[in-house]
Amino acid sequence: MKFSNHLSADRIGGLIWLTFGAAIVYGSWVMDRLDSLKIPPATVPGLVPGLLGAGLIIFGLILALRRTDAVIETQSFVVEEQPEAAADTHDEFAWKRLALSWLLCATYGGLLLGHGIHYWILTCAFLALHMLLLDETERVPARPDTFRLILVALLAPTIATVVTLIFRYVFLVRLP
Repeated sequence: MKFSNHLSADRIGGLIWLTFGAAIVYGSWVMDRLDSLKIPPATVPGLVPGLLGAGLIIFGLILALRRTDAVIETQSFVVEEQPEAAADTHDEFAWKRLALSWLLCATYGGLLLGHGIHYWILTCAFLALHMLLLDETERVPARPDTFRLILVALLAPTIATVVTLIFRYVFLVRLP
């Protein structure tokens, strides 16, 4: 099995997560601390997102800096070499899935959320699309069967409802 010196998918993914985590930490750092309302430091807005962003930075660094060749060489099983055409097809498939997932997330969080569509409806639609278009098959977008359609019809509204209720009644957040 050959390893090239170019960036692997893990390293690229790690750098993306590192950058995303740094943006979250920065955003949480510049949030209003609500000092005028005498908010205790442990409950300031941005504390939990900042900690989550720091976690993303740590795990992004681990993913970007780990040595994949050392891990594979120490394994006790034999890895069969794949023809280059098959490897290229697999890499292309992974990038299509990643691109479609990021497009759905950016559309949901960046373009639509907070712009007139009710949170529950938008979240339900996002989850349904994500589950329908990105299933475990190698087709992107996927072609779901009847069982998957029923599963999506049950899961998407249930998850959207639970998340909405948690934000509204546990975290006391007014949703758009």
